[in-house]
Amino acid sequence: MLMEDGETAERGFWPAVAAIALGAFALVVTEFLPVGLLPQLGADTGVSAGVAGLTITAPAVVAAVAAPAMTMLIGRIDRRTVLLALTGLQIISAAASALAPNFGVLLAARLLLGVAIGGFWAVALAAAARLAPANKVHVASSAVIGGISVASVVSVPAGAAIAEHGDWHHAFWIAAVLAAATLALQAVVLPRIEAGQSVIPAHFFGLLRTPRVSLILAAILLIVAGHYAAYTFIAPFLQQTVHLRPGPLSALLLAYGMFTVVGNFGGGAAAGRRLPASVLGMAITFFSALLAVALFGSYSIVAIPAMLVWALAWGAAPVVTQLWLYHETPHAIEAAQAMNSSVFQLSIGCGSLLGGLVVDTVSVRSSMWLGAAVLACAIITVLIVRSFGHRPTGPAAGRPVATEFVP
Repeated sequence: MLMEDGETAERGFWPAVAAIALGAFALVVTEFLPVGLLPQLGADTGVSAGVAGLTITAPAVVAAVAAPAMTMLIGRIDRRTVLLALTGLQIISAAASALAPNFGVLLAARLLLGVAIGGFWAVALAAAARLAPANKVHVASSAVIGGISVASVVSVPAGAAIAEHGDWHHAFWIAAVLAAATLALQAVVLPRIEAGQSVIPAHFFGLLRTPRVSLILAAILLIVAGHYAAYTFIAPFLQQTVHLRPGPLSALLLAYGMFTVVGNFGGGAAAGRRLPASVLGMAITFFSALLAVALFGSYSIVAIPAMLVWALAWGAAPVVTQLWLYHETPHAIEAAQAMNSSVFQLSIGCGSLLGGLVVDTVSVRSSMWLGAAVLACAIITVLIVRSFGHRPTGPAAGRPVATEFVP
């Protein structure tokens, strides 16, 4: 425990963890707002839907590099200072996005957000765990994950609703105000948070030299990339292929987000009972739902239920894959979590970039086909990992595992 005494720790636990959870919420909302804004954003800035998708791709790629880099660079700096600086950077990015006169400036502002994303996920969960008493660590982690889950529900439909009733600049002003409120709360309630053991490059290379770990990371990359190849372009797909008007589109995106939260909790519960089966079942369900959307996108009676099944599978994906990786790396948990964050963000960037390319060269519906094809490759990778058997090693093998994930 890093506070002065147990009484102070108990008193300061909830406000401080809530401030970090609010930071997770604000960051995820800001990262994925452009998904709901994509049609208006592209039309207003004079770029294609595929190019507009770079507002998702660019910060994700930067975050993929920033996550392990920040983990090493910040060393033992007070994590309170790090979190405040990253939230400040988020404010600058959102305000610059709102003021952007053209697409180039907007993209540059989104690159700054990528640094904040990578840095935040390098320290946030560990910082929240250190703030809590020993018997409340799982509660602290769950609170931060809750911020992500709620943000996943509101970010895309909020962007779509703002695009329907206002201007895309307004969405980024709202994100800037949210980040400013987060910074104010963090400045007041966060105590000094000492760092744990420093992470060095050898930790990462050691994990990558383990074939099973490398394959698990490859499977995570394929699952996340397959999702974002399709999901980045869900708003134009629903408009052009399913022929939804703005109001029903916003409602469906909200329902999608709510089903994602249900999938998150359901995936965690299933993984706690049968982890290997949960991973494979999630991947197969995910592939089947995306394939149905691609095949029957013109028929709303099929496409909409398939989208909600897709949402359930996607909600389960981060938690079951994180637990999968956790079980395999009990001897290097912090390094593995940083790598998971990096792979996750790299997958977002790769998926949205490839999706943009096929959208611009073929059609918006082709992004759904691409997502399904990538998920098929993910299923094959999961089956290969299962064929290796499961042999967790290291001093923490057999330790109980919490059902939480790093985005």
